Amino acid sequence: MLSSTSAFADNISLPLPKPIPGEVDVGAAVSPMRKGQIAPFTGVLMSPKATASIIVELNSISTKIQIEVNKVKSEDKAYCDSRVNEANITAETRVKIMQATIDFNTKERKILEDRLKREESSSPNVALWAGGGFVIGVATTVLTVFAINKASN
Repeated sequence: MLSSTSAFADNISLPLPKPIPGEVDVGAAVSPMRKGQIAPFTGVLMSPKATASIIVELNSISTKIQIEVNKVKSEDKAYCDSRVNEANITAETRVKIMQATIDFNTKERKILEDRLKREESSSPNVALWAGGGFVIGVATTVLTVFAINKASN
């Protein structure tokens, strides 16, 4: 997240006079002058206060840049920290919801297991009933055969 500030929006512009025809281009030149002295080339004359202002601006630009970088870093860190905190809160909430669901399901399973045990204990013994049915079936068959034999004699 980068932003610009007014510290970098202030563009310094100086009036640029046109050179006199035939004047030699001296390139980037600095020529200190005194009042009444003739300028050696076409350019911009600055007062000592204006020169000092430009020097201060040039000397402080790296500090201004560092301040802006630190500002952006701290804003980004605050943003990232808030996103991390938000993610942590969301994760913790989901864990609590999942744990509540697990606890509920565990209690429900326990209730169902208890109900099943009660049903199993109250149901008749299948082996006993099967054995009893077998014995009664054999006895009925034997008695029926005995009765038929007696009746036919």
